[in-house]
Amino acid sequence: YRIDTLFMYMSNMAWNSSMNTVETMAMLTDMDASGEYRIPFIIYSDAYYSETVPFADLVLPDTTYLERHDCISLLDRPISHADGPGDAIRHPVVEPDRDVRAFQTVLIELGARLGLPGFVADDGSAKYRDYADYIVNHERRPGIGPLAGWRGKDGILIGKGDANPDQLQRYIDNGGFWHHDFADDQRYYKMANRSYLEFAETMGFIPKAEPIVFQLYSEPMQRFRLAARGHGRVLPPEAERSRIETYMDPLPFWYTPFEETVVDVEKYPLHALTQRPMHMYHSWGSQNAWLRQITSQNRLFVHSQTAAGLGLADDDWVWIESINGRVKGQIKLVDGVNADTVWTWNAIGKRRGSWGLKDDAAESNRGFLLNHIIGDQTSADANGKRYSNSDPITGQAAWFDLRVRIVKCAAEEAGFTEPQFERFRQPPHFKPSPYKLSFGAEFRRAREASRP
Repeated sequence: YRIDTLFMYMSNMAWNSSMNTVETMAMLTDMDASGEYRIPFIIYSDAYYSETVPFADLVLPDTTYLERHDCISLLDRPISHADGPGDAIRHPVVEPDRDVRAFQTVLIELGARLGLPGFVADDGSAKYRDYADYIVNHERRPGIGPLAGWRGKDGILIGKGDANPDQLQRYIDNGGFWHHDFADDQRYYKMANRSYLEFAETMGFIPKAEPIVFQLYSEPMQRFRLAARGHGRVLPPEAERSRIETYMDPLPFWYTPFEETVVDVEKYPLHALTQRPMHMYHSWGSQNAWLRQITSQNRLFVHSQTAAGLGLADDDWVWIESINGRVKGQIKLVDGVNADTVWTWNAIGKRRGSWGLKDDAAESNRGFLLNHIIGDQTSADANGKRYSNSDPITGQAAWFDLRVRIVKCAAEEAGFTEPQFERFRQPPHFKPSPYKLSFGAEFRRAREASRP
């Protein structure tokens, strides 16, 4: 079906957040037979001039992580470890010097303006003042909110309790963190440890203090498989039955990654991985000078023995080739990696003209992006059907299933990364209110003026 608006936030889809970046960028500007954009209107929120900003019709400015509240919650990827739960906050340490608000706050206001459930009170008024108010007062279930520390009116409860209006200040006073140490008798065999299970119930981790039984055989998975075989009242489409029967196995099993079923593994003998570095991931939405000092260029890490067998030396420039394309980067020899695996940091390589970087910046001249050669779809099956390049059960994208080969560059090719895309022009200066002028809208008008 046709859509009229694509709204994106915290996802740099025209660059490091997508596979097959060339095709993704084409989708953002694709037109139908009548000459109209298939995605007529794109709204994007970002704190920086990232690679996705120029594709937007409307750009909504965001704050950096130094200017806003954030919540690293027990409800979503907390900082806990095996000896006890923990969570944390970020809080503003500098005041924004421009007309901008934290986008989480903007989303909460949009929810209230639209009258969405959970964002308005019984009288229709906004339920939360801003994101900081939401962190303190939102409840997933009675007494359970985003933060587990210092709950209750007087702040003496943990895990479950009424909202504490001073909760954020208690976190700030404690360095932004909260942590609880398990008692010695709660640290082991948690799935059947009565002391731990009773504690987990009081915290709201589990509904009842009952043993957690690990089921190797999954009855729900078997029901899917039986449906694929024609049993039951709800049956999958005929064309999907073989895939469902194959992968909805009630017992865990390993299967060959989809790319390896079509790729010549002798021609592409290496596994390739890419992942965002933690110092950037935990400073989400930032491109600060101190981050550039840590990592302004990424390398492809190659085991020393593997490199020796390929005639490669430290700092050589190579083509990294897959069945989806090729990208050029510089290698670094290491021993702390599997000999059949190469890897690099994600999101260090930038597109020229983005992020306020100069044209000679290491990020866009020597940094590279492995995403360019990762396929976003599987190869077509016998019926021409292509699926998302994802796990067929969980839907998790198959970022780590890439097979590559590396080939030393010719001398005249060394020293700079490829592919290079058209350089983004610098954005115009915003008027006093960013809402009065959108660079994305101006960019769209320029594109329309240049149509044949």
